[in-house]
Amino acid sequence: MFYTLFINVGSLFLMMLPGYILIRKNILSAGALKDFSQVIVKVFYPCLIFSSMTRNYSLEQVMDSWQLPVAAFFILFIGYLIGLIYNGFFSKGDIEHKKSMLYQFTINNYSFLPLAIIAKLYDEQHMAALILSTLGSEITVWTLGMAILNKREKGFNFKNLKHLLSAPLMSIYFSLIVMIVFSQFHTSIGALIEKYSTIKYINSTIYDLGQATIPLSLIMTGGRMGKIKFGDLKSKDIWIVTLFRMVIIPFAAVLMIKMLFPDHPYQNVMLIVCVMPNAIASLVLGELYGGDQNLLSGTVLISHIVSLGMIPLWLMFLI
Repeated sequence: MFYTLFINVGSLFLMMLPGYILIRKNILSAGALKDFSQVIVKVFYPCLIFSSMTRNYSLEQVMDSWQLPVAAFFILFIGYLIGLIYNGFFSKGDIEHKKSMLYQFTINNYSFLPLAIIAKLYDEQHMAALILSTLGSEITVWTLGMAILNKREKGFNFKNLKHLLSAPLMSIYFSLIVMIVFSQFHTSIGALIEKYSTIKYINSTIYDLGQATIPLSLIMTGGRMGKIKFGDLKSKDIWIVTLFRMVIIPFAAVLMIKMLFPDHPYQNVMLIVCVMPNAIASLVLGELYGGDQNLLSGTVLISHIVSLGMIPLWLMFLI
């Protein structure tokens, strides 16, 4: 069982390798990597969201799955509480270091990596369930996460709510609107595809664009890791955050999910999100909001390396 899971997770990390090599060999520039990320986030990922949600969910099913975004919020919130306790008793250093520690305790890789793992292990319905759960994660990032990073500006700032209008979230909102319309007219996208060839071809194009999300996002992740310097890994706090992120926080989050949602049909999706490493996006946000770049980059790199073994180990017992 462990070997099968390790091979599945390991194959995803192999997909990161081209991006890592392209950056390390200076074939791809940091600027190109940023543009690459923009295309994924603003084109391919929204297409995946729309196609997955409209193909696999009705409005009634979405309403019945409110637990998914709620669970995603609580998974991140548990990391936040544990980070507060750790910072209160043990963390030393300046404000940039402390807020970076707390952010890395709180926010994990809740979208692209679990999406790739779920695509390997399950069907498209499980992918759609993860996408729906990211609504709770995104709200947490742009409220609680920004309150952490904006400590010099006295916490949360309402201007950060503009990120709740990002392309992926707008795609979720639009998908929900389409489901509402379908519900009112007692139809579905499948019925429209059978009736109208134009809708069939448009839907097929959106679906094909969405399928590029996983390989391209993994290549982008590998590229971002290629920018990290191994010499920045000396700080013991990097290893402490990794220990909490990959062992202690998942343990607490798993217990909570099993207690709050014991019989949910997509509990396995929630559990996979629980055991993810640090978010790649923390590198970008750290640059924007004055985080400790050595800590942020170090924890992203080490937690992803450790996750190659820890994710299969966790999943062997959980799913």
